[in-house]
Amino acid sequence: MGTRDSRRIPGPDKSLPYSLLQKYERKSFLGEDRMRRDGRTAVDPRKLFMSLGVISQAKGSSYLEVGNTKVCCGVYGPMDVQRGSDFKMSCQVVCEVKMAPFSCPVRRSPQPDKQQREMSRQLKDALETVIILDKFPKSQIDVYVTVIEDDGGLLAACITAAGLAICHANIDVYDILIGASLLWHDGILYADPTHDEEENEGSEVHSTVSEGGQLTIGMMPSYANGQVALLVQCGQISADNLCEGLDAAVEICQRIYTLSRKTLMDYVEQSLIENSGP
Repeated sequence: MGTRDSRRIPGPDKSLPYSLLQKYERKSFLGEDRMRRDGRTAVDPRKLFMSLGVISQAKGSSYLEVGNTKVCCGVYGPMDVQRGSDFKMSCQVVCEVKMAPFSCPVRRSPQPDKQQREMSRQLKDALETVIILDKFPKSQIDVYVTVIEDDGGLLAACITAAGLAICHANIDVYDILIGASLLWHDGILYADPTHDEEENEGSEVHSTVSEGGQLTIGMMPSYANGQVALLVQCGQISADNLCEGLDAAVEICQRIYTLSRKTLMDYVEQSLIENSGP
């Protein structure tokens, strides 16, 4: 039996969109009206959409949209550790971030690459900080994140989606895990960058005068006055700009935290109404 899908017309595996073949031209992120291409100012984040309970087989699940970035997360466990694994008195967290082949302009291989493995490790480090591991001895929690579409701020979206799914699974945590991303371009700070902005910033070679880079944080806004669980920074950023970026990222996390709490409370209220019956 062949693997060809007879019910659909499959496209070639190595096809490229015509936009990638065009000549690269350096463009400013801000127009003459000081607005970005999607109508936002430099410090405005994108619109958010959150939903819980999207995967019926998982103990906890969430779906998150940040602009055009779409992420789905499922949490399984706590469960007994698999045979042959290292024995630990605290809980073990297993994370896997997988990008769908159609999530990027260039088709991705189904096999996990370096970027996906690195994001899985970073997400694991953040979740181990948030989950109260001592409450689940000799147990394992599996967290699977599927990227449906990547339009920038992917790691931050995965962090927020995993934090919501962990809370939906009734797993004890110190606080809700929230992620935020920033970008510097020509000395200007941009909140919640898109994929085009990240690609343009990453493809340029900066001189010793110009600064540029990216910053992604995962934090617990209400625990210990805002404890940072993960910080990933790349590029050339001065200490003053980095402190300014951290303040802006904390403010964005506070906004997302308010919406996350409301989403969880609305889901609990709706579940109580449905379970109460007539």
